[in-house]
Amino acid sequence: MVSRQTDKDKTEVRVYKYGLIPVGYPPEETISELWRANNLWNTLVGLHYKHREKYEEARCEAHLLYGEVAERLAAIDEKIEQAYDDKRTARMKAGTRDAADPLIKEANAVIKALKDKRKTIYEELKPIRIEADKRVDRSVLNSAFTKDINEATQSKNNGLYNTTANEVKRYFETARDRSFKTNSKLRFHRFDGTGFYAFRFRRKDNKVDGVSFEELFQGNKETDQRFTFIGRDESRKKTRLRLRATLAGGARKASKIKHEFDLIYHRPIPDGSKIQNGKIMRTRIGDRFKYHLVLTIKQPKSEPLIVPKDVALGIDIGFRRIKDSIQVASITSSDPSLPSQNVMAPNKMIAGMERVIELQSILDDAASELGKLTKPILNDNPQLEDHKRFGLWKAMARYPNNVTLSFETAYKVARWLQSEADFIPPKAAKLVLEWWSAYSRRYRELHNLRAKQLLHRKHFYRQVASDLVAHRQLIVLEEINLSVFAEVKDRDNNLSDKARAQRFLAAPSEFRDAICNAAQREKVPFVTVPPQYTSKMCSSCSVINRELDSQKKWECPSCGVTHDRDENAARNIAKLGQKYFSGEKKKKK
Repeated sequence: MVSRQTDKDKTEVRVYKYGLIPVGYPPEETISELWRANNLWNTLVGLHYKHREKYEEARCEAHLLYGEVAERLAAIDEKIEQAYDDKRTARMKAGTRDAADPLIKEANAVIKALKDKRKTIYEELKPIRIEADKRVDRSVLNSAFTKDINEATQSKNNGLYNTTANEVKRYFETARDRSFKTNSKLRFHRFDGTGFYAFRFRRKDNKVDGVSFEELFQGNKETDQRFTFIGRDESRKKTRLRLRATLAGGARKASKIKHEFDLIYHRPIPDGSKIQNGKIMRTRIGDRFKYHLVLTIKQPKSEPLIVPKDVALGIDIGFRRIKDSIQVASITSSDPSLPSQNVMAPNKMIAGMERVIELQSILDDAASELGKLTKPILNDNPQLEDHKRFGLWKAMARYPNNVTLSFETAYKVARWLQSEADFIPPKAAKLVLEWWSAYSRRYRELHNLRAKQLLHRKHFYRQVASDLVAHRQLIVLEEINLSVFAEVKDRDNNLSDKARAQRFLAAPSEFRDAICNAAQREKVPFVTVPPQYTSKMCSSCSVINRELDSQKKWECPSCGVTHDRDENAARNIAKLGQKYFSGEKKKKK
């Protein structure tokens, strides 16, 4: 959908995001358009797995030994999947995720043994697979796959506008490439009312995408354009634009479904910019939905900023609880006139996030108890598979024994019971409605408060990032895989619930992204450096204190200087950045 940028030396691509307020509730046909887009994604994922199966069958037919070994590998994979399931059961019994617990330790031993066995089989399979691949005509299989993908993407086969269908296809291709690189799986998506409507902006009879912002103002008159601005209101604190967009419909003019939105124009688009494409996004917050407009803009490139090479800002990103707040990062400049700074999350934001965690815990516990009471009732009264809400019934009746009923599922069932009283047996329905009566207010409070606090955190980080780039110094960050801070269901850790909450509250990756985005926007150079020993190396004498554990304060055993752990790390990061920036080491941008 995005045209290739052929003038990179003169222009740069930026993304602008605006809030949208629907004028009235969007027609049902527009929601059906989102369902069709979701259905197209699932169709493409299904074709992907069908293609993989055909390719594997071709390998097995071309090389009989490959088929035998591949079958053994598949059997081991099934056992490993079951072992992880048993591990989750062990966690539930132990009430912890600490790998030192005997139950989890035993489960990990089983998983390790199976993985070692799988590794042996895989090493046996690799040379055989290479030989099998040589015997398979990939071009025939790939051509058939490409043909199926292109046919599924055609509007006549999915009912979508070409622009939206092509964007779904682009997302699919990106996700598919990533799945091969990371050895992950593509997922089918259950439709939850969310999605996007895609638009492409191009002048008539022009082969290149891009229109000026003013060209989108058509006024309140009939037009064939799917996306137009029909008015402007500057009487408010922030300008509002009235947007009219065609969200669904066929080729005939009479069948097109249009809807209007108020756009909060908080960030003006620079003069001379060209709007390439855009999306109206519909996202879910609890049982409500919100809309945003995302525009991809090609704008004139500004001159790069020249910064002095003898100063740098080192930023040590992490999380540390200090009294009633959380330290997100420590920042130190090699310029002695700038004092070191610890970025502390605002107490109000912390209190709000902790309330979110508290509400989620309350809802989790209540839904878990509800599940214990309703699951046997539902299983004794099975629902027909052709019932339109069978999937929701199944989610409540047949969830695994090592997990609990989610409060999201409980809330969805309760909402459907408002209009379909016979959806589940009366005894179970009574329990669900009692749960809904007791916890629906907290459910809405949870989602509204979470959205509010996440927005608060985003704005706070953006402001800190803006203040940092205002110094016009080289910004230096560590090369850290921030996924280590994320909660992964199969990853063990001995963190307390409070410590895990701190990770959620701090969101180091969001802060890092805010800094990088601000630096790119303001043309402030930034580099990343290896993280090894930045905390343990004395910034005064460069001796590494290998005996250092997690102490906040420590004294260098060589020169005797007392360091704050985080400030010392930031200072070392700044020094490393100067070396990279001056060309002493490989530059990484």
